[in-house]
Amino acid sequence: MVKVFLVEDEAIIRHGIRDNIDWASHGFEFAGEAGDGEYAYPLILKAQPDILVTDIKMPFMDGLELSRLVKKALPRTRIIVLSGYNEFEYAKEAIKIGISDYLLKPVSSAGLIDALKKAADEIREEREKSRLLERYFVSYEKYTEFLDKTDYSGVDRKLINDFLKLGSVEECSPFVEEYFAAIGEHNYKSLLLRQYMTMDIFYCVQEFLKKLKADPPEVPESVVDIKRVPKVIESVEMTKAYLVDEFTVALQARDRASNDRYGSVIRDAKEYIRANFSQSDLSLNRIAVHIGVSPSYFSSIFKQETGQSFVEYLTQVRMERACELLKCTSYRTSEIGEQVGYNDSHYFSAAFKKAMGQSPKEYKASQTRQE
Repeated sequence: MVKVFLVEDEAIIRHGIRDNIDWASHGFEFAGEAGDGEYAYPLILKAQPDILVTDIKMPFMDGLELSRLVKKALPRTRIIVLSGYNEFEYAKEAIKIGISDYLLKPVSSAGLIDALKKAADEIREEREKSRLLERYFVSYEKYTEFLDKTDYSGVDRKLINDFLKLGSVEECSPFVEEYFAAIGEHNYKSLLLRQYMTMDIFYCVQEFLKKLKADPPEVPESVVDIKRVPKVIESVEMTKAYLVDEFTVALQARDRASNDRYGSVIRDAKEYIRANFSQSDLSLNRIAVHIGVSPSYFSSIFKQETGQSFVEYLTQVRMERACELLKCTSYRTSEIGEQVGYNDSHYFSAAFKKAMGQSPKEYKASQTRQE
């Protein structure tokens, strides 16, 4: 069970959160509550919760000050801040303190549960990491003792994550070489350091793959098998080769996921266009809202993936339907224009001629002659 402590000065809200969530069914233990930070702090030290949920604005001691104290005393505790103040300064300060999540009031039970589950997943992952470290390697205390004697400060997770997001497959080997060079030969030749460095990078890659939701069949078993690590760190060259493989597989999975994501967005957009092309007010902004992306992003990837602009594709769909109606019905040109999204018959005729090389009447006549 993951222990949760709640601090909220408004009793109605505090009791609502406490009583309306089925903590046990979601894998949580409700470890205590308080109405202000000053009263909460000693209770938190005693309960040692895994997650602290706290309001920002409270009497005596606010949520940010409480969070600072808790982070100092219990650095592994995740903190979720609740705030009715949508102000950048609060969020910025919360980030500095190391808060896990920042939720604006009013917060629904579902929204809070989602944030709690996200934090709980991180906690369980951290526990599993610690367990495996103890199982496969020397103790963490010995590692930190080693770090104190060297100028190595541990894996630069931001650099690793930035490379996973922005690097290319071709850059994997040079990146690993540069990373080792930056660490320094006197450091990376240490078997102990290579153990922990490789483990840290292994977990960076696993977290990255998890966020991509990469399908297991697409990721080789060797990449997710932690038991390989003790073997691959036997030499510097083996370690480098292993890390190149880890990065390569991760970036290939990222690129596949990116292509799939683009494909899904384009498919959704095309389906929406074909279902709504008859509406004269159909716009790029409206489609972007429907599929949940920004207009500029949608415009860019639509052109990139289809070779056509949104307007060109919409016009194509409308003209295809107009041609069908001209061939198979006796509707007047103005009526057909309205059915394919043009309220102005003159504008429809001009657009049709530009797209098809002849007016609607000329097209209809040519089809009749062919029959």
